[in-house]
Amino acid sequence: MRVDSPLVASSARRRARSRSALLALLAAAATAALVALLFGLAYSGSERQLAEGTSVAGVDVGGLTRQQAEAELTARFGDQSTVPVTFTAGEASFTFAANQLGVHPDWRAAVAAAARASDGFGPIRGFRRLRTRFFGAEVLPPIAVSNAALEFALDKVADEVDRPAVSAALVRRGLRIETVPERTGLALEREAAANAIVRALGSLERSMTPTPLPVVAAAPDVTARMLASAARRARVAVSAPVTVTGPGRSWRLSRTRIAKLLSMPRDGARRLAIAGPAAAAYFETLDERVGKPPRDAGFAVSGASVRVVPARAGMRLDVPESARALLRAATSSDERVARLSIVTDRPQRSTAEALAMGIDRRMSTYKTFNSGTTDRITNLRLGVGLLDDTL
Repeated sequence: MRVDSPLVASSARRRARSRSALLALLAAAATAALVALLFGLAYSGSERQLAEGTSVAGVDVGGLTRQQAEAELTARFGDQSTVPVTFTAGEASFTFAANQLGVHPDWRAAVAAAARASDGFGPIRGFRRLRTRFFGAEVLPPIAVSNAALEFALDKVADEVDRPAVSAALVRRGLRIETVPERTGLALEREAAANAIVRALGSLERSMTPTPLPVVAAAPDVTARMLASAARRARVAVSAPVTVTGPGRSWRLSRTRIAKLLSMPRDGARRLAIAGPAAAAYFETLDERVGKPPRDAGFAVSGASVRVVPARAGMRLDVPESARALLRAATSSDERVARLSIVTDRPQRSTAEALAMGIDRRMSTYKTFNSGTTDRITNLRLGVGLLDDTL
């Protein structure tokens, strides 16, 4: 005779309850799936029609076929394509129409995208359309535009709006140094403006409120504050004469002469300098006074022999270094003496180079008479002048 223990009986009852619960859960899941399937099928609608709640560019196209929706959108845009839209940039205003700039929304692509958003197999389409019904689905069309026409429109706006930034500058009026303040510029943000124009003209609505186009400020490279130091130095430069010293000589530069040699910062420059046409002419004259041109090694003919005439080094004014020395002296309050920089000027052909040529005897001669017609004499002298000392 077999007798089950209370522990074994209790375990069997638990397994039985678990099986019952699992079966009940599976039945509920199957029922829910069936209900969902039926629910999805109930709202799946016709795949030929767009889902309720679908809109393209703000136009409700729910319940329409693709062909109907495309025709509706095309007709509406046709009515608006000739209506101008007002745009503002800064204080200027402009008007453009969609047909002027070749703006054409792709309604077929927009309708196709709207259809895909709520499409699918059977119940899946139903659930997507149910979501569209309650939450809506907005589709914006891709917009084509004539790039040449759009660039022309942007150029027209930029011509009116763009204003280049102007850097601060120093100007001299006599012996008075003044600062011309900077000016902030304006610039049309072309890419953002292009997007704004295309969006506005590609819309099916025409607002009475002008569409603003983005304009940004253009900062100047140099401000008056940046030139404060250069202005102080320029005023010191024209405050008193300067003495320029060279080898055994010196010259006194008056305040007026110094002022003419100064190059004031302008066009984005920040530094004061001794430069410009007046400075170049001054240093050219000074170089003639302190410099000595070099002499290339040459050749002297004596009878049938040729000897080398030695080269000779010269001296020239180092203009850049002398200009810096003059500026240092002029912008100093106490040490107003500029010492010229003189450097050796080497000949182009040295004595060694001439000797290395090996020219030591006359190779040939030719004689003609300085006579005849005036034309002949002129041509003869011209040729002799060009040939003399030519290697």
